[in-house]
Amino acid sequence: MVTIEMIRMLLPYVCMAVIAAALVVWVVRLIQLLATSIRINRETTSLRSVDYRRFQESEHIMPVSVILPALDEDGDLNECVSNLLSLDFKRFEVIVIADSLNKTSWNSLKNEFGLIPFNQPYKKSLKSGFIVSIYRSVKDVRLIVLDQRGGSRAGALNAGVNLSSYPIIALTYPQLRLASNALLKSVYAFVSDPACVCIGTLPRVGGKPEETIRQRPSLLELEQGVERLKTLYTGRGGYKGLGFYLPLQTTFAAFLKSAVIESGGFSSESETEQADLLLRVRERQRLEKRDYSMRLLPDALCFELPQDSFKDACSLAGRSYGASIAAIRKNAPAARRFPAIRRMRKQETGWPLLGTGGLLILLASAALGAVLLWPAAFYLLTAALFGALLSAAAVLVEENAYRLQTDTELLIRKYWAALVNNFGYRLCGTLAKIFARRK
Repeated sequence: MVTIEMIRMLLPYVCMAVIAAALVVWVVRLIQLLATSIRINRETTSLRSVDYRRFQESEHIMPVSVILPALDEDGDLNECVSNLLSLDFKRFEVIVIADSLNKTSWNSLKNEFGLIPFNQPYKKSLKSGFIVSIYRSVKDVRLIVLDQRGGSRAGALNAGVNLSSYPIIALTYPQLRLASNALLKSVYAFVSDPACVCIGTLPRVGGKPEETIRQRPSLLELEQGVERLKTLYTGRGGYKGLGFYLPLQTTFAAFLKSAVIESGGFSSESETEQADLLLRVRERQRLEKRDYSMRLLPDALCFELPQDSFKDACSLAGRSYGASIAAIRKNAPAARRFPAIRRMRKQETGWPLLGTGGLLILLASAALGAVLLWPAAFYLLTAALFGALLSAAAVLVEENAYRLQTDTELLIRKYWAALVNNFGYRLCGTLAKIFARRK
């Protein structure tokens, strides 16, 4: 009884400490968002003066090999490949790795692009899956298709690197659609920084702007998009220090081919092949005492197709985060040297777990009679409203910086999605990350 009375006496002070800590966290996150907004505006202002067309025509522009692993795709790949071939860039090739046993995807490529067998020698620098044959397109000489039977996605990526002809490799995936200037801006980032070995991006969720206007997006799609923007703008400091957002299993990124080969290529032991490779590349550069940098481009260079159901969206968030943590543990010595990884984990699960734990403490205190119930209700309402404020501010920062969307009705719906996002989707996504399996 004495112990219970002591707990009741201490609980009001604990509750005040919880509320004070929450206020501090909210203020810090708001400051982070404001600082990111200022930096983004500075970057976009400076880049407006860049003459990309003149850079495009330069003799010294670096050609790119775009690699698309599509082993497990059993749907139509024509739209994705057509999007890649339509990119506004002077010199590039598209290497698709598919499995001819997936008849729908393979036949769609064969019929649309006129694939014919082609005997092309190449150096097997990295361990890859079994390549049955190589095909070229009679309609577009830039398209190469590899027929790989089974194997992992990492093996498919390595096969693409082996066959690639150019010094920069750009990775993309079937669920991504690239903006027309994606390669141009990525290569400009390499050229403007000679020490750069990796360029990362953070895909927006949804179709490209012109496609989004034609098709009215669902509330779930808007919520996924708002959550992605909030992730980008409230935690960009940590992600920028890493080079890209590690929990994304499928994102558009570009690497120097030499850095990929020197680091052993992509590993099938990790589900987040890019995160695993990035950590190994950084460690190798550090051990060899090279000057290097890895850059996160804030521009909307690629767009990810949304998940169709609430369950799939939350499940994907949990699996992706769990896979990224597994990659960090696999490369623990290298990961410990980068404070940006700790900031990322705090952003993804640390602060949300603190907020949820604070609410449980307030509810338990009210149940024990130590405090009234209204502080817990006030805390919950304030947290939800502040989260909605951050989400809406992220949408505003995006629109102010890049002017991607001029449809007023759609912008209003995005702000509405920012309000309701914190009462369902974001909470479930955070819980999925907290309880994700760390393989």
